[in-house]
Amino acid sequence: MTDSTSDSETDEFDDVVDRLSAAVEKTEDDDSSGQTGTAKTVDVDEIIDSDGDIDLYDARDIGRAIAGDLIGSPLDGIVEVGEQDDDGWRVVAEVVERTAVPDTQDILGRYVISLESDGTVHGYGRAGRYRRGSVETQSEIFATEER
Repeated sequence: MTDSTSDSETDEFDDVVDRLSAAVEKTEDDDSSGQTGTAKTVDVDEIIDSDGDIDLYDARDIGRAIAGDLIGSPLDGIVEVGEQDDDGWRVVAEVVERTAVPDTQDILGRYVISLESDGTVHGYGRAGRYRRGSVETQSEIFATEER
């Protein structure tokens, strides 16, 4: 009876090891593709409609697709999208500039990305930096001027 229990436990252990090895290989393959986290690489041309103009959702998606590469830090999220006076879009993205443990001590940067009406990047700049856990000073940091 102990032999069959041992064989069963060994088979279960081998199965767990095989699944873990496959998961590690998949993670290494994903990391080698140049993508960070679980974000998908999106082709900006696929977002833009055939008429060439973008709407609010397109501006958000373009900002999400280009922010990490443009700024050079992993995207944390798109926090604001709005129209600009000169017929373009203003996308505000937050990126992780420095990771820390615990993650409430991460340093986040808030960047303003200006898009033209056809989705091309007109410019970008950092509007502020703060610790992820610092909620008492965010109102001052987030008073971003249009760029």
